[in-house]
Amino acid sequence: MNSKHLHALWPTLVAAALLPASASAQFNNEWVSFHKDNSKLSGPSSLGLTDNEEKDYAWGDVDQDGWTDLICVRKTPFTSTGHRVNVLFMNEGGVLVNRTSLYATASDVPGDNGFDTPTNDRDVVLFDADNDGWLDIITATTLSIGTPKEVSHPRIYMNLGNDTGGNWLGFRYEAGRIPQLMAAGSPASPKFCSVDAGDVTGDGFADLYFGDYDSGSSTGSDLNDRLFINDGTGHFTDESALRMTTQMLSSAFGNSVAIRDFNQDGANDILKDTSLNAPTYVAISYNDPSNEGYFNIFHNFHGNAPYHTSTGDLNNDGREDVVISDDGSDRYRYNTGIDAFGRVVWSSDKTFSFVTGGDDGFASNNLIVDLDGDGWKDILICDVDVDIGGCERRTHIYHNPGGAVGSQPTLKEEAQQSNGGWRGVKGMSAADLRGTHDVAVFDLDNDGDMDMIFGLCDGTDVWLNDLNTPGGDPTTPYCFGDGTGAACPCGANGAAGAGCMSTIGTGVTLSGSGLTSLANDTLQLSVSGAPLNKPGLLLRGNNQVANPVGDGIICAAGGSMRSHVQVTSGGVSTFSDFNGSAFGTVANAGGVPTYFQFWYRDPANTCSGAGFNFSNGVGVTYTP
Repeated sequence: MNSKHLHALWPTLVAAALLPASASAQFNNEWVSFHKDNSKLSGPSSLGLTDNEEKDYAWGDVDQDGWTDLICVRKTPFTSTGHRVNVLFMNEGGVLVNRTSLYATASDVPGDNGFDTPTNDRDVVLFDADNDGWLDIITATTLSIGTPKEVSHPRIYMNLGNDTGGNWLGFRYEAGRIPQLMAAGSPASPKFCSVDAGDVTGDGFADLYFGDYDSGSSTGSDLNDRLFINDGTGHFTDESALRMTTQMLSSAFGNSVAIRDFNQDGANDILKDTSLNAPTYVAISYNDPSNEGYFNIFHNFHGNAPYHTSTGDLNNDGREDVVISDDGSDRYRYNTGIDAFGRVVWSSDKTFSFVTGGDDGFASNNLIVDLDGDGWKDILICDVDVDIGGCERRTHIYHNPGGAVGSQPTLKEEAQQSNGGWRGVKGMSAADLRGTHDVAVFDLDNDGDMDMIFGLCDGTDVWLNDLNTPGGDPTTPYCFGDGTGAACPCGANGAAGAGCMSTIGTGVTLSGSGLTSLANDTLQLSVSGAPLNKPGLLLRGNNQVANPVGDGIICAAGGSMRSHVQVTSGGVSTFSDFNGSAFGTVANAGGVPTYFQFWYRDPANTCSGAGFNFSNGVGVTYTP
């Protein structure tokens, strides 16, 4: 088939392809858009871009330069005893630079190297331990039986502030600030999995609560949760048994804790989840406002199989709501008021809504944050279970559509289309979201919107929010013939992220790079994996479709094409000048989605005998 024949055939194919469009009206709600830019992470690759260890994040402006910095604590994945070094990423003008050796290796223990001492840290929080105005670091260490206290116990890194010349001095690990824990009259090694900081005594100084992992303890002793009280100088004592009951402190697998004023009586309460073995629930220990610092009511309000919680105001009524990761379906519950005993009255446990697909089981860290800047907080739920191995699931990002203050919005995972494209947020495919330990969300580049750092099983990715990014949305691949999109003719699936199977046994991939700005016109599209020395056409359409045609799937329809393209070198070719005359009279328009796809001759392919095939599609939304 030559280009003339395809010109004649394409309108007919497009008409057929567009028939089901009205049924897909609920798709492609581009509520917020991100693009990946891993140039924003600098330092040794094994501690950043290719880091394959379990990661947990905390973030804040630790040097008070106006840029948010990132703390990354690391361990071997899942329930393991492997110890790893931690990383301090300083934000230097919008780039996260590994400055561990410069700012985070000081210690008051001989032979200890701060962050460069391998530890088994499962959680980390930034807080001001001594009220000097500088953020300090507390970690929750786990599974370190038989190691010295400095390695087995939670570690505090004190922020040293500035010297007299205004130069930031970094962090120093100070072992004496955390007490030696005891069990049955002997020194014990805790197995903490979570920590939070907050003032529970009302004296203005942050205290610490740790969630315990005691299932299968090899020592025969059970520490359970611990409440550490701040003496006002950033030194802590264990006052757990003095202030809380045994029931309040009992945990099997204490994945997350939170110190918040849930019933709005002026005293901070403690929320925890415990899972894996009995006890299994989410509960709040309520602080007694008439005897602040002592907890008098325990309320177990949620069951199922909880594996992490986060709190935040989801409906703008001023109350703390809760999100709960679960081995089954993840949930969220609204705080609707207070009962006669001073406990929160929770809404029913709600499951999330999906445009397509559904919850894929085990999950872990979750986060409540406003991604699109509309004043309504959205939700991210990571997919990697902290206990059981597996990186095959994916993170879910749920959109809060808002509504009346105090209502109960249904949070939904948006999607581009049922058989592929972006998931959750525009710009991220299912593959981008797969295998996530934790996500840090903050304004990395100081442009006023929330960016994301994904800690993955096989590395780290930086995703920049396009809400306030000059140049607008990046390209978005979609319509894959690798089994995740529409069915290929003859079942001839291609490689991951590509079109349907070609003669050379992979399928052709179309990808994009550059800014999609009409003014700058830096967009480039690249074809890879194409059969050599065969004619091809680059198609541009106004409509997104996914219908089998020939040996592949047509994904872009209703536009024009660039003729006389022939891939001759290594199966790769690059195209540019999309805002010029390359597509004749069809011009790109700012804010209007545009779709591209590569058509190529492949007469040796024996699938359907049609002799031609297609790559995946790439979507573009231009800005002025």
